Amino acid sequence: MKYKHKILVTGGYGFIGGNFIQYLRKSFRDDVYIVNIDKNGYASNEEYARPYCDETHHIDITDVPALESIFAGDTSYDYIFHFAAESHVDNSISGPTIFVESNVLGTQNLLECFRNLNKGCGKFIHISTDEVYGHLGLTDPAFTEETPLSPRSPYAASKASSDLMCISYMRTYGLDISITRCCNNFGPNQYKEKFIPTIIDSLKNNNKIPVYGKGDNVREWIHVAAHNEAVWNVAINGNTGVYNIGSGVELANIELVKLICKIMGKDPDDSIEFVEDRLGHDFRYAIDCSKAKKIGVQQGNYNDFVVELESYIGYYINNGR
Repeated sequence: MKYKHKILVTGGYGFIGGNFIQYLRKSFRDDVYIVNIDKNGYASNEEYARPYCDETHHIDITDVPALESIFAGDTSYDYIFHFAAESHVDNSISGPTIFVESNVLGTQNLLECFRNLNKGCGKFIHISTDEVYGHLGLTDPAFTEETPLSPRSPYAASKASSDLMCISYMRTYGLDISITRCCNNFGPNQYKEKFIPTIIDSLKNNNKIPVYGKGDNVREWIHVAAHNEAVWNVAINGNTGVYNIGSGVELANIELVKLICKIMGKDPDDSIEFVEDRLGHDFRYAIDCSKAKKIGVQQGNYNDFVVELESYIGYYINNGR
């Protein structure tokens, strides 16, 4: 069978990676040959992505021989999308070592495979996060791609380190590498530890919603489908370097909780439990997407966000994830 692109996805059983694999298959059908590698960790959901893959391999990217086997023989990839990462900030605070191993060493292992076994052919797209920039005050201008890296959690530091490894391979070896830094995602297949699933699950089961501090920390939110469309756009139309991806929709955590309470018909005064704040809790993230817009990446608005959120709440209640 002929196909236009052979694509390697890391972390394809995860939240964003699984949705990306579905996006590729539904958008391009037999024009893509999808190889997925995932260690099948605690937050993975094999059933969500496996039917859309041409090959699947249970491989940890810290296992160099196993990773190299994916590039054996004449195998080469037109695109490598690197989603695999440990991503939960609270877990990085209680146990940072695995974040360094997976996010930093794992990325470097993959870059070596791209450089040597893929012979620098194709394009490498590294999926990162806005958290590498640190945090903002309430009235500070949004992060741009030129904002200095200033991570404040072990998770963010591990992602910043992996970004720098990508940049070093780009500059030293002249490889075609793009880095995407996105705001907070939500949507189908998101693991229950994340904030929006926690809110929905708490309300669904008549439990209190745990809200850090006073709930005034601000986040920018994007639906995973919009994020993945932007990632593909960067792969096809983008140059080497960094692209910020965001929605422009900023909400304080307490505003988001109250919005979901309203959608689900719950009284927020009876549903919220303020808990001890997270160590080093970043106050605000906001993304300037001007660069991505120049290559055709579309940005949503608040009304779109509410519609997408309502849809996801219904999906979560029916599917449990």
